[in-house]
Amino acid sequence: MKKNNIKKQSIIVICGVKNSGKTTLITKLIPKFTSLGYKVATIKHDGHDFDADVEGTDSYKHKQAGAYGTAVFSKNKFMVVKEQKETDEFELINLFPEADIIFLEGFKNSNYPKIEIVRKGNSYESVCNKENLIAIASDIDIENNIKNLNIDKKIIDLNNIDKIVEKIIQYIEVK
Repeated sequence: MKKNNIKKQSIIVICGVKNSGKTTLITKLIPKFTSLGYKVATIKHDGHDFDADVEGTDSYKHKQAGAYGTAVFSKNKFMVVKEQKETDEFELINLFPEADIIFLEGFKNSNYPKIEIVRKGNSYESVCNKENLIAIASDIDIENNIKNLNIDKKIIDLNNIDKIVEKIIQYIEVK
């Protein structure tokens, strides 16, 4: 199932409770989509502040000296670290105009289309905003636990990455 030539950017959220496997799922989805010809970018929301530079680098030293922002670039890539109030995903999405798909990690309360992870031993119910819910990816015994999930959307086996990719592509093509 190769990508068609229609150029529309798709934003897809991968969400779930803490430690549900969001990063793991995204790192499994990226190579599948890139092998199909999609250009993929990711944006991760961190509910806490974070350190973005590595101690000992020149840009780290610049930051420690008081620069509110630093940038490092080479022929093929760049990195910008900038402190500002109220950064949002829209600003970051605009940094990837050539991306076919941008996976947002987190954003469970957003209105973006989303795949929510409900994983055994970690969560037993859907906690995301159901608007634009594409599917639940779960490893829970569906037959015995569907009532606990309290959703009417299709549930996909969390370990069936090809099926998750297929479901996302179906959503993108309908959209």
